[in-house]
Amino acid sequence: MRPVFFSDLDDTVFQTARKMECPPRPERLAAEALNGSHSYMTAAQDMMMKWLLASTRFIPVTARSSEALGRCKLPFEDYQICTNGGVILTPSGTPDPDWHARMKEEADAVASGLENLMSFMARQTPAGRFRYWIVEDFGAGFYFCVKSNEDARRLDDIDAELCEVAGAALVRHRNDNNLSFTPAGISKRHAVQYLAEKLALDGSSVPVFGMGDSLTDLPFMAACDMLVIPKNSQIAQIKLCPEDG
Repeated sequence: MRPVFFSDLDDTVFQTARKMECPPRPERLAAEALNGSHSYMTAAQDMMMKWLLASTRFIPVTARSSEALGRCKLPFEDYQICTNGGVILTPSGTPDPDWHARMKEEADAVASGLENLMSFMARQTPAGRFRYWIVEDFGAGFYFCVKSNEDARRLDDIDAELCEVAGAALVRHRNDNNLSFTPAGISKRHAVQYLAEKLALDGSSVPVFGMGDSLTDLPFMAACDMLVIPKNSQIAQIKLCPEDG
């Protein structure tokens, strides 16, 4: 039995050239983007992924939809968790039917809340300052996402108002230029726990790793035996202990 590695992708396994060291040094194309903002791996990330894919059951855990996940260049062959946990793809590439039924019910219950966020953003001026959409997959809208077309700090202008519109049924998350609202019943952690039970990992001798960069990744990582955190990530910025001296 190989170790199981649940891992976030963006800003963990790869990142856009903008977020790489200056000057940008993209080593290998890792994922294509429709808007041209492709993602790349450094030489170290490339070596890490070759090692993990060869030695573990590597299972992506990503906010990407199944379509966006399909634009990744890495050879994922096991289960894949996508759409912020709203979808679990089987090794054959089809949605896990039981999980899909459960998550679609969760998504449908708050569909009006997601549409309210869309309507709020449509009223913002000047037009074109933000791009926003409901992330849909396999016939359901799973979460709302908004990004600034200018500086990421522009999201400060709408953050509090979006929280009011979202209400308690939608969970807010923000990391850099990404602000999202996801139904409370849909999460990466829930998906990881479901899959761990399906794969009979609980109580087994197989070590389970969780890797991610964002605070929204911490809950699913905490469901694993061991946590792996990239340096300079959002999680790594948390000061757990006073600085020496």
